[in-house]
Amino acid sequence: MQVLSTTDSSVLYDYNVKGKMLIAVCVSICAMFLTVIEPLCLMFAASFIYVLMTRRYRVVFVSYFFMVLMMGLSVACVNFLSVYMPILKDSATLSKMAVPFMRGSCVMNVVLPMALTIRVQNLLKTLQSLHLPLIIYLPGAVMIRFVPTFINDIKQVYESMKIRGFEFSLKNIVRHPILLLRLSFTPLVFMTLRSSEDLGIACDLKGIGNNRQCSYKNSSLKHHDYIFILIGILICIASLYLEHASGGSYVTVHGGRP
Repeated sequence: MQVLSTTDSSVLYDYNVKGKMLIAVCVSICAMFLTVIEPLCLMFAASFIYVLMTRRYRVVFVSYFFMVLMMGLSVACVNFLSVYMPILKDSATLSKMAVPFMRGSCVMNVVLPMALTIRVQNLLKTLQSLHLPLIIYLPGAVMIRFVPTFINDIKQVYESMKIRGFEFSLKNIVRHPILLLRLSFTPLVFMTLRSSEDLGIACDLKGIGNNRQCSYKNSSLKHHDYIFILIGILICIASLYLEHASGGSYVTVHGGRP
């Protein structure tokens, strides 16, 4: 498997794996309870700054491009269905449709830094230190490392399309959709299957499951890790407080407004 070309220019490489995983878990759980735009905007702004700290701007741009594309398709489908099902008209507004996608964007903003700035050995050592069974932390490690591997596969497919003379433009996408699927989707599926198999083999070669792994780096939390975790927890608390103060639908159903 081709070695991924990552750079250590991001300051997030200096932070502990446990802190990044804890932030991802807290934000993911907190996002489920947010139903109002104001607290979601707060969490989105903070998490967006966090993902920009990876300095992988192209990856962030492509991720948001597909996120906006999916949101546009969802809004179009709901508006089309509301013509024949009037009961969906209240749910077809842009503000209500934006809530689930903002939740997903917040989760994506905390998962991408974890996947792009965590080294494999540190990730495996941290997951194993949680005393999780092999059947849980091995697929978790493979899934997290699959993100940068999948990005690298997309880059290879894009370069191969350029070599074949296919210009990736809106005009060619509209005029030659079948050719685009044949040159991009099909090889990407096979490369993804190969990469997932290679990741599993890599985990076996690293001695996963024999409880004899060792690391030359100290994996304990440092002062800046505690500050990083504290900031993340405070942002989650502030978002939940805004949700409570704004009288979100979750608060209304489970206890009413203050």
